[in-house]
Amino acid sequence: MRRPATTVPVVALAALVACLPVMAAADESSGTWTGNVEARGNYYWETSTRVLAPEISVNVESPGGVRLNGHYLLDSITSASIASGALTDVRFNEIRHDFGFGTGHEFDLGEAQLDLSVNGRYSQEPDYSSLAGTVSTSLSLADRATVLRFNFTAFHDEVGKILRGNDTSSPDGGDLSNRGKQGDLNGMVMSFLWSQALTPRLTLDVGYDLGLLSGYLQNPYRAVVVDSVLLSEVHPDQRTRHTVHGRLGYFFKPTDTAFHLIYRAYMDNWDIAALTPEVRVYQEIGSLVLLRGRYRYYTQTRSFFQSNQGYSGSDEFWTADPKMTEFESHLVGGLIVVRLEFLERSILDFAWNATVEVGLEYIWRTNSFGNGVIGQVGLNVPF
Repeated sequence: MRRPATTVPVVALAALVACLPVMAAADESSGTWTGNVEARGNYYWETSTRVLAPEISVNVESPGGVRLNGHYLLDSITSASIASGALTDVRFNEIRHDFGFGTGHEFDLGEAQLDLSVNGRYSQEPDYSSLAGTVSTSLSLADRATVLRFNFTAFHDEVGKILRGNDTSSPDGGDLSNRGKQGDLNGMVMSFLWSQALTPRLTLDVGYDLGLLSGYLQNPYRAVVVDSVLLSEVHPDQRTRHTVHGRLGYFFKPTDTAFHLIYRAYMDNWDIAALTPEVRVYQEIGSLVLLRGRYRYYTQTRSFFQSNQGYSGSDEFWTADPKMTEFESHLVGGLIVVRLEFLERSILDFAWNATVEVGLEYIWRTNSFGNGVIGQVGLNVPF
């Protein structure tokens, strides 16, 4: 039996929103609560998969500087991929619920500021669940010209398997679709970032991420031909990831234009190495419109156990994962952000300081995933 979709994320987020007026009233004597509500719609399409993902988030800050946040995302995935459990060439739809809560506060240390925050996240779908927690710290120095950040995330995932198709019943009338738990995946990610204002218009970010994964690291639905027999793929049960990244940003005041140069270098103990250069250009048009153009190139080597020549029973690992192959991709996209200040003193005056954004990106890939389209629409309303 498939697990029913939980309503806990919706109820929990609704409770948080409902409590905001009470919390604000309780602290009314000491100041005003501030924050924002953001609603966003995300869309992704490729040859065999379509994803619709609406989400909502709420962020509030008390007069004393205590921050609270909550989010909920509904991930609706439509696919006909055998790698996602389809037995026949039919489309199926799967729902994932993702929600989280967090709190944080900045402490004034005189010539420095220390920010601490804690966030928790839970994600559930019929054949997968994930629980994660993150502790974040940042230290601001020299009037915030220098910021040192450290994040630590730990997570635990449970991987199941549900077969989808026209008929998954057994001769005795039972349900064969749910194959039960396949394994656990545990991991931790440590991130370090140094942000430096070099001049009033030039900034530099340099960071390093370390990821340690252990457990069930393959897809339970992917099958590989091994000595003419179709078997589930088998990956190593340990993976260590290293990522070094940097960003150089410059603001050209005469034209209100900002340029960002971004570079990421990645490698892991599966022999995958990847380089990702990216350039972004931001352009302000008057006081109400911001445009962003983006181009990203990605290239990677294959994993040590991926083979284009086939597999035999003497091999220790085998895979059908396109992400394990050597490939490259190109991403081009644009984003427009519109400030709604023109609504001031109108019937929609309550939203005069809100922003609306619309983005569209296209990605070309040389692996079997093929090309894809990424779209997003967002509304951010401060209060």
